[in-house]
Amino acid sequence: MSQQTLEVSQQTLEVLEFPASYAQRRLWLLDQLDPGAPPYNVPTATRLSGHLDALALERALAEVVRRHESLRTTFAARAGEPVQRIHPHSDAPALLTTDLRHLGAQVREPEARRLAAEEARAPFDLTRGPLWRAHLLRLDTTEYVLLLTLHHIVTDGWSMGVLFNELATLYAAYAAGTESPLAELPIQYADYAVWQHEQAGGA
Repeated sequence: MSQQTLEVSQQTLEVLEFPASYAQRRLWLLDQLDPGAPPYNVPTATRLSGHLDALALERALAEVVRRHESLRTTFAARAGEPVQRIHPHSDAPALLTTDLRHLGAQVREPEARRLAAEEARAPFDLTRGPLWRAHLLRLDTTEYVLLLTLHHIVTDGWSMGVLFNELATLYAAYAAGTESPLAELPIQYADYAVWQHEQAGGA
């Protein structure tokens, strides 16, 4: 490996810092007052029926995390103000899987609901991250529930729609043995936050 290649590799592993957007600043302040408060979690539970390729699903999740820097973001204080810290893709968490098939048929659904409620309430650490979780529950041979929980500081209702659309597209591609059909993103949320601060500092 050449010195130039080594320098580029080291740069890609650096944690990058950007100012937090005003919406993120508000949520960060609320978290300082009540750390890990569950009202700021955004939980979803999606039932999946049919044959599921768990490896393709995990790969699709990893690609969504790679594409969207906000899913690799934590928050730190600099002079009392929050900043976004964007981590390299290698820090992405894996898909947690729980098999409930050993339980009786009458017990699986209540247990799935209990686990979903537990996931929805579990706190996030804005400093350490990650600020999203993925948990796949297997109820039967062809019945699953996918639990996705994100902190509101890195997502909103519109963003969740984007996440699920991309996840479905990527899963279909990987399950079929093809590569991602999605184009690289021209802009990230941190770019918007920088622009927002520049506008606020203008005339």
